[in-house]
Amino acid sequence: MRRLGFTLIELLVVIAIIAILAAILFPVFAQAREKARQTSCLNNCKQIGLGIMMYLNDWDETFPRNDDCIAPNRIPYQPNATGCSGPTYGQRVNHYKWQYWIYPYVKNIQIFFCPSRNFDRTAWEQNAEIFDGGYSLALHITGALNTWNRTGANQQIRNSFLGGTMAGVQRPAETMILMEDRFPGVRHYVFGPQPIQTIYPMAHRHLWEAWFYNGGSNNPVNKKNAPHNEGLIIVYVDGHAKWMQVREFLAKSPTAQQYTPSPLSAFPGGMAWTINPQPTWTGDWPLWGLYGN
Repeated sequence: MRRLGFTLIELLVVIAIIAILAAILFPVFAQAREKARQTSCLNNCKQIGLGIMMYLNDWDETFPRNDDCIAPNRIPYQPNATGCSGPTYGQRVNHYKWQYWIYPYVKNIQIFFCPSRNFDRTAWEQNAEIFDGGYSLALHITGALNTWNRTGANQQIRNSFLGGTMAGVQRPAETMILMEDRFPGVRHYVFGPQPIQTIYPMAHRHLWEAWFYNGGSNNPVNKKNAPHNEGLIIVYVDGHAKWMQVREFLAKSPTAQQYTPSPLSAFPGGMAWTINPQPTWTGDWPLWGLYGN
């Protein structure tokens, strides 16, 4: 007698084989997709790095750090964003939207968004600010001159501890100017009273370890904070960009004993944290501009 179908055992075997193949291949496909996003992100950062270098050439080797209101003009890549003093800041250009100063050299706003991360649409649509999904400028290298509509003691001139120009960067090929982070600026310490303050890097290893590992290195890497195969893209002052694994990033960051003061056990809610003593360090940490003697 001829059999016209499959037995239950045969169907179960086929289903089991398909399930095993899916379990093997789906992670491979996901990893391949992320690798493609990582390549796209790296290309973004290379273009941004080139744009920063062109800006430096045009502005006497001074990093982008200005603060101004461009009203009644609008930001060309987000013309619907308006305001300079709140509740919206669409026409205010400073370290929260440093992309404005680089945009004329790259002519493409999409390169400022990481393809592996989501971004805050409200901040983008109302203020033209890229939160959560973009790249952070190292304000401890550039400085941040918060001077628009301010005079005297209200100016908040936050200068880089290296001076804010290329002359202060001893090893540009090893010193970070841009990294992936949720804020538009890399977290930093602010030292000194107004109107003249100094920005130092928030470079402590234990802070970044908690950020990348959700509280400790025994935990899995947080993919939101290190989106590219347990790593992130770094742009250097000389304009080149490369992927860096989280553990390498931490190894290039000083401990609390090597970089003082260290008042924080966790990141502050914003980009900056005011400190009283002026920081000192031992060792050589060129990634952060903390050069050894």
